[in-house]
Amino acid sequence: MALYQCLLLGAPTDDQAAAFVTTFDECLALFGLQRGRDYTVDRGITEDFSDTTATVAVFFGAEGAEYPEATRLIRLGVPVVPIVSAAARVSAELPAALCSINAMFHDVADIHLRRVVTAALQCLGLLPAQRRVFVSYRREESADVALQLFEALSARHFDVFLDTHSVSVAADFQAALWHRLCDSDVLVMLDTPGYFKSRWTTVEWGRAISKHISMLQLVWPGHAPERESNLATSKKLADADFNGTRLTPEILADVALELERVRSVSVALRHSNMVGTLRTAIKDLGGSVEGVGPKRSVILKLPSGNPLVAYPVVGVPTSVDVHDCIDLSDSRAAAVIYDHLGISKEWCRHLDWLASRVGAVKWLRSREADWQLAEIES
Repeated sequence: MALYQCLLLGAPTDDQAAAFVTTFDECLALFGLQRGRDYTVDRGITEDFSDTTATVAVFFGAEGAEYPEATRLIRLGVPVVPIVSAAARVSAELPAALCSINAMFHDVADIHLRRVVTAALQCLGLLPAQRRVFVSYRREESADVALQLFEALSARHFDVFLDTHSVSVAADFQAALWHRLCDSDVLVMLDTPGYFKSRWTTVEWGRAISKHISMLQLVWPGHAPERESNLATSKKLADADFNGTRLTPEILADVALELERVRSVSVALRHSNMVGTLRTAIKDLGGSVEGVGPKRSVILKLPSGNPLVAYPVVGVPTSVDVHDCIDLSDSRAAAVIYDHLGISKEWCRHLDWLASRVGAVKWLRSREADWQLAEIES
């Protein structure tokens, strides 16, 4: 049985349906998932639809679009992503059963429907609900663009970390900064001529690499990047992309769309790295990886033959992850796996407290998986 189902409802055009399926396939392939084996994409509810499989529906609004699936999907609690052409068209393009749900407005420049696909993946638990981005820049050279990105990306529902706006008063500045970097999906690097002349931006770049966080590298006009990383997607800016010291609206929109793609790659890469570490550790101990489950979970077989549901967390784990892990375990032994490097001491103490209160879940640090898995087995 498939792990995920995606339904295309309403009145998608043939081009919209094709673009959605292509981008959806591309993103799920990053997680090692195959259509037909691990997930399905269907127009409406087919005879193969399962009431117990994780499902998301995308409703393409239009004049007169019908929603005959409403009763069944509402009963099952299936999340629906409504798409309309503009805010003023919600009541005209959506049936009454969807008018109370926050709709997404179609961006004609988003020809690959990346925003729509990432919304669907968030509903399925394949991408985090929080869309966290870290802006790394040198104040003397790019403060105006950094602030502009903070405002523009925040308006597009990204949770943007900017050092001048995102650290509370009286907080340990560097500890808060590193903690937020650990919890970010993408580092947006403003690659100006002096970027690597600053100690702090250099360290931010290095720590992002250590955490396997993908980067969107915006290269200033006439500047040749001093360092390259296979985790970085470079976008070279031209003089025409600027209006004074700020970016034009057109290039801002391009950056936001590219960020959607890089974010999917980044989350999948970090998840893949943790699963790879788990695979090596359990194999060395004489166990094996048996398969994958919903919400990026991994089913392990310990050397004793007992199952263990491992729930890899990309970023900083929370009590919500513990809840999800317990739900997914279905009475089997369960463990949250995460990368502790860079997480603040205060949050680590909170995780220790949480572990002492919720004994149903084990905690595995991905960088110490070998000996911690051995402890579970002992």
